[in-house]
Amino acid sequence: MKHTNKFTCEVVNQADNNAEIHIYGYIGKYEDIDYKGFQNIFRQTLSKNKEVIIRIHSGGGSVYEGLAIYDLMRSSDSHITTIVEGMAASMASVIALGGDEIQMTENAFFMMHAPSGGAWGDKATVKSMADQLEQCENRLFSIYKERTKAEDSEITSWFTPNQDTWLDAENCGRLAICDQIIKPVKKRQFETTDMEAKTEEDLFAAYAGELPKNKQNKNMNEEIINLLKQAGISLKATSEAEIIQELSIVAEKANKADEVSAKLQGITETNAKNLVENALKAGKITAAEKEEWLQDAKDNYELTAKALDRMAGKPSFDGVKKPPREPEANHELLKGREGWTLDDWREKDPKALTRMENEAPEELEKLYNQKFNK
Repeated sequence: MKHTNKFTCEVVNQADNNAEIHIYGYIGKYEDIDYKGFQNIFRQTLSKNKEVIIRIHSGGGSVYEGLAIYDLMRSSDSHITTIVEGMAASMASVIALGGDEIQMTENAFFMMHAPSGGAWGDKATVKSMADQLEQCENRLFSIYKERTKAEDSEITSWFTPNQDTWLDAENCGRLAICDQIIKPVKKRQFETTDMEAKTEEDLFAAYAGELPKNKQNKNMNEEIINLLKQAGISLKATSEAEIIQELSIVAEKANKADEVSAKLQGITETNAKNLVENALKAGKITAAEKEEWLQDAKDNYELTAKALDRMAGKPSFDGVKKPPREPEANHELLKGREGWTLDDWREKDPKALTRMENEAPEELEKLYNQKFNK
């Protein structure tokens, strides 16, 4: 699998020793943001700036990648301000708590829930995954307890199975999850008191500007024709009556285009529904998650289908025997390197480590488990 990192970093106000890092997307080794990409940009940014602002709009992702990013932020001597825009959901909520100062926009949300995962294999493998999830939940509990003023009972409720807890800015402020709520600074152009002091003519002028002169002449017709040409519509008419007639034809075609668009929208919704229903039957998602996945599929079918395709479903017991496969432990990449650790591979042969992602993924997973005591 080719690893494409969409991580973006924008550095601004360098003269004032400020910089911004954007976490916009999902978190994971194969997602928009991973620890490796983040730590490179984070360290480079702090080498030139004493303070950094991290803006977050993320639906969460990998617990391990997220915890690594959180630990990196908390161990930094620099002053870090995190600003939540939109949402800091799941693991992104923990990363947001890694700031020395935590802000969120007035209409942003935090979302917390229990970590989840899957396993396929014997009972020892499944039990190991369950133990791993329990340890992850304990770590997240400790972080929420340390970084907020929420009671233990309330934090525990955030880990209720098959439940997402959404907190708006007001509730986040109440629980000291955020230190500051950023409210919009722009106001409407005219206040009520200002309107009361205006005459009827002034009010109309304030909203509509100068009244256009009621005049249809040759110059105006030419202007209409030129504007339509810029939109890719050519009119042969020159008189006002002919222009109106041809515009009626254009409007009729536009209505037909709207009908086609509506039909395409119906097809998209049907495909999204089938995708989510199949995922539910396959055990990839729960009934409680169905509506959220359905909305994601309607908004971005291709990305949602890709995400569901990666997920493991219910094991198949169809009795079909798979052809034997050469054990990954005997792969040519591992010959003479059986005792290498993940750090050894990264230092001595990083290209082979990249090949291992495709050719011996199980052996690569073992290296990660050894490294992080999974």
